[in-house]
Amino acid sequence: MVRTRRFQLGVSAVVWLGTLAVPAWALGPSAQPPAPEAKPAAPIARAPGPATDTAPGPLESQPQRTSQAVLAAMRIRDGDALMRERRYREAAFAFLDAEHAAPAHVEARFKLGNSLAVLGYYARAIEEWEAASRLTQDAAIRQSAQDNITRARVKQGELGASPQAVGQMPGSGPVADTTRAQARRAYEQGVQHISQRAYAPALQTLSQALQQEPLLTVAYIARGSANIGLRRYAEAAADYQFALKLEPDAASPLYGLAEAYRALGRNLEARDLYERYARSTAADVRPELKEESRQKAERLR
Repeated sequence: MVRTRRFQLGVSAVVWLGTLAVPAWALGPSAQPPAPEAKPAAPIARAPGPATDTAPGPLESQPQRTSQAVLAAMRIRDGDALMRERRYREAAFAFLDAEHAAPAHVEARFKLGNSLAVLGYYARAIEEWEAASRLTQDAAIRQSAQDNITRARVKQGELGASPQAVGQMPGSGPVADTTRAQARRAYEQGVQHISQRAYAPALQTLSQALQQEPLLTVAYIARGSANIGLRRYAEAAADYQFALKLEPDAASPLYGLAEAYRALGRNLEARDLYERYARSTAADVRPELKEESRQKAERLR
């Protein structure tokens, strides 16, 4: 059953929908895109395959084939807890993680709108509520969304042309040099952990990097690799998908997403991604992976 309560701008959440009681898996990100001149290479992990693949280490002994819908529910639960603690900015990134995992998830979009509105990002909140309305046939949710939109537009008019009112996301503004440097150090530490097959510490440090610089594409790619190392394939897919959203012409997320999809049994999608990687002329293409991608695509026919 849907439980609804009215939106009080600047106070707390707006509409609360039922959530799955699933434990959290990672921290949410928060900061700004990398400078073009400082773009380190990100590792690409391979999903376990036939008997020829390396045997999993102790951290990999229990495969976690979480669906992306359940992953979204996990992050929604995180966001709910953060909202109750009035940690609204962190909650916004948790709900954004949920939306990355399942873009058509009504609850994720609605609650992202809630958190953005509390932070004063009214234009972005309106976009999320409008999207939630389009994705549901539930009249109560649609009415609540419209009520929220009406109130947000009033507040938007009061704020005028502030960065929040015109639609910027939290963390989309300038990043201090010290914060950027911290993000890069965390990213490099995460890559080092991956090279040592220490995937759990890698996941933690890469999530820290993304908290400081949330649009750092290579950190999403590297975190995808850490998730594959832990056999968290749905989580890996969400990271690679968002990396592609940030840099549509990049090749590394194509291969990583193909590996995640193959491990999830989504073979047709994996084959298409392998083929796209094999055809790619992007600067981050690795020649040995181009040939490997061709072979893997052929085996999935």
